[in-house]
Amino acid sequence: MHTALTIITRLLPALAGTPPAAADTTLMPVTVTTGRTPPPVMASTIDWIALRGEGSGALDTARTRKRIRAVEYSGFYQARLKLHRVLSYSMIPLFIGSYVTGDQILKHRSDPPKWATTLHKPFAYATGAVFTVNTVTGLWNLWESRKNQDGQVKRTIHSLLFIAATAGFTYAGTSLARDAVNREDRNRFHRQVALASMGVSVVSWGMMVFFK
Repeated sequence: MHTALTIITRLLPALAGTPPAAADTTLMPVTVTTGRTPPPVMASTIDWIALRGEGSGALDTARTRKRIRAVEYSGFYQARLKLHRVLSYSMIPLFIGSYVTGDQILKHRSDPPKWATTLHKPFAYATGAVFTVNTVTGLWNLWESRKNQDGQVKRTIHSLLFIAATAGFTYAGTSLARDAVNREDRNRFHRQVALASMGVSVVSWGMMVFFK
C-alpha cells in the first residue's frame, strides 16, 4: 500500500507538468508492543520492614546459643580428686580382708584362728581411715563443684551413699564391736551392719567408675 501511494505521487506531477516532489525519506519511529504492560508499583505493597531486616522473617536466620558458664576450681581440687580415687580403689581389698577374717572369728567363736584375730582389727582401722579421708575430700570437692551443673546429681547421690556407708562402718566398729565380744547376737548384727555398709560403698563407688 505504501509503495503504490509512492508511485502515484510521482506520476501525478509528471502528468500535470510539474516536477515531482521529493520523496519523504524520514524514518518514522516504530513502536514494538509486547502485549504486556508492567504493573504499577504501589507504595502500599512494598514490605519496608523486610527490606530493613526487621521482624521475624526469613532474613532473621541467627540462632540463639546458650551461654556456657565457666566454672573455676582451686589448685588443690585435682589433688584431692586424685587422692579420693586412689583410696577408693583400696576399699575392695580392705573389704575382702575384713570379711574373711571376721567370718573366721564368727565361725570359730570358742577358738578363732590367730591370723584372723590379728588381722581383723588392722583391716577395720584401715577401712575407717580410708573412709575418713575420702569423706573429707569428697565433701570438699562436692562443695567446690556446686556451680558445675554437669554431673551434679550423680555427685550428690554418690556423696550421700558414701556418708551412709561411713556411718554404718562407724557404728559397726565402735559400740557393736564392743558388744560383739561377749554376745552372739550382737556379733552377727555387727557382721550384718558391716556387710550392708560394704554394699552401699560398692554401689556408690560403681556410680562414679562406670557412669561417666
